Amino acid sequence: MTIRQKLTISFFLILLITIFIIGVFFYSIYNLNEVHMAQKHRYDQIRRVERLKEYNHSFSWIVLDIITDYEKIDIVKKRLNKADELFESLLLKKEITIENSESLAEKENLKLLFLHFENLYKSIRDELYTIVLTKKNEEDFKNFSEKFDILSNKAEKLLIDEISYLQNELDKTEKDRNEFINTIKLEIVVLLFIAFLLSFIISTKIMNDIKVMLDKLNKGVLQLFRDDENSIKIDLGKNNELSEITNNLNSYLEKQDDIIHSREELLRNISHELKTPITKGKFLLENFKDKLEKDELTSVNSVFVDIEELTSKLLQREKLNFVTLNIEEFKVTSLILESLSKLSIDDESKIFLDVDNDFKIKGDKYYLTIVLKNLIDNAMKYAKRYPISIRTSHNKIEVENIGEKLANDLIYYTKPFTRDPNQQVGHGLGLNIVNKIIKMHNFKLDYIHKDSSNIFSIQF
Repeated sequence: MTIRQKLTISFFLILLITIFIIGVFFYSIYNLNEVHMAQKHRYDQIRRVERLKEYNHSFSWIVLDIITDYEKIDIVKKRLNKADELFESLLLKKEITIENSESLAEKENLKLLFLHFENLYKSIRDELYTIVLTKKNEEDFKNFSEKFDILSNKAEKLLIDEISYLQNELDKTEKDRNEFINTIKLEIVVLLFIAFLLSFIISTKIMNDIKVMLDKLNKGVLQLFRDDENSIKIDLGKNNELSEITNNLNSYLEKQDDIIHSREELLRNISHELKTPITKGKFLLENFKDKLEKDELTSVNSVFVDIEELTSKLLQREKLNFVTLNIEEFKVTSLILESLSKLSIDDESKIFLDVDNDFKIKGDKYYLTIVLKNLIDNAMKYAKRYPISIRTSHNKIEVENIGEKLANDLIYYTKPFTRDPNQQVGHGLGLNIVNKIIKMHNFKLDYIHKDSSNIFSIQF
């Protein structure tokens, strides 16, 4: 399975859990809304029933007023009209109150309650009013009051039971709501934990797989350089991105290896084909040296030397593309002396040596000797007067000569076969070879022109 496929599967798993969490969230909102509606309904019903208690008390006050002022017929009629208004108002509330009951038992209790209210009203309107009109004695009023109180108390008891029932249901709903919220909180926390844990496990697994494959690839690349192989010999499995990269890289390396071998073979052939006629030419030139003028002989000989030098530098430059550096530690004075020994210097006074600090260098001594030799050779070739200076200080070597400032930046001369138009000697390969070796060591090559002097420096 590819890394992309693993990531896709993990993404959809996490997305599924996220969608489930969102579903739980909306389910919770829906249920909480239902609970809220149920609570609101019970609050409203409690308020309706509480209002009915006021009606019961009002009927009791009407009875008390009538019994107290039964001789004042105007007051009695006003109280009876008040009873009519209360009863009409009760009839308006009866339907909505009964309809909002939540159970059959509650509905039957409410019907019975309103029947008691109807009986209270009728007892006031018929029985009490008859007692008032017939002017019966106090005993009749007393008997009526006792009967009325019994009926009123029954209504009051039903009201208390109804309110108690509604309050209990409300408390139960509140408790269920709190339990539901706590359950949802726990479920969401668990789901988030599972999502995090799953994400961590999947990402860790994928990262470990990638790390293992990268470690294998790194070891394969190191082995490639160490053993001079032409392919990365590791098993990264099949159908994954890194194995595809490795296969493509191996194909590239095989092509490059073919190209390198072709170039090496071509260079060997060129070198052989050039050296043979050059040697023959020099041999023939020796046979003609008695017949040619000295200047002519020197001129022809310089051509052969020039071709031989060019061939040598081309081979040297090409080898740098495939060389493996032999890193060792040595002192800067050792590098300078070995570089000077490879030059044919006829007069030692032409060189001024100033070693301020004999520091140590870590690098390939053979190739760094070529670098310093080329810089010294260039400084001597293009110096207007001698001596040239070689200085060392603070991990740096400077080669200085008195001469004209270079016409272009240093980068121009580090390209192969580049030189100034007025330059009569050289092939434009010296600084190119110097720069390649310096870069291979991760050192730095600099150039400045100061006080009529050209200064090339190597920063180690």
